[in-house]
Amino acid sequence: MRKLIAALIGTGFALGAAPAFAGEWRLDARRCADIREDWRDARESRRDERYDHGRRDRAEDRYDRRESRRDRAITVCPRSAFYYARSDWRDSDRDWRDGDRRGEHRYGRDNDRTPELKLSYDRRLRMRYTFDHGRKIYIRG
Repeated sequence: MRKLIAALIGTGFALGAAPAFAGEWRLDARRCADIREDWRDARESRRDERYDHGRRDRAEDRYDRRESRRDRAITVCPRSAFYYARSDWRDSDRDWRDGDRRGEHRYGRDNDRTPELKLSYDRRLRMRYTFDHGRKIYIRG
């Protein structure tokens, strides 16, 4: 019984000391030049594939699709393309408690630390990366 109580107290201290961040990191695809280029290439490929007139045009479309797959395989975005989105329940609780419509704490946002973006390191490309919706995004800068 004493071991169980000691384990529960130790777990409570460990969980109480851990930072309780309410939110997540999200990718703003409009700020990433690689993703915007993929969008433009896909739009141009769809426009071009509507008019297949001959053997040479079909071969060109095949080469374009291969190049598009190769471009989509590695996506490099700047760190500024990621932003931290706070959770809705935390902001609504703060609005209710402090009466502030902007969702800011009455003492300012200095008390709320934004957690760091968790990145892994790819030794082959020598770049840091993270995953966004199953897609590996390499971080530049």
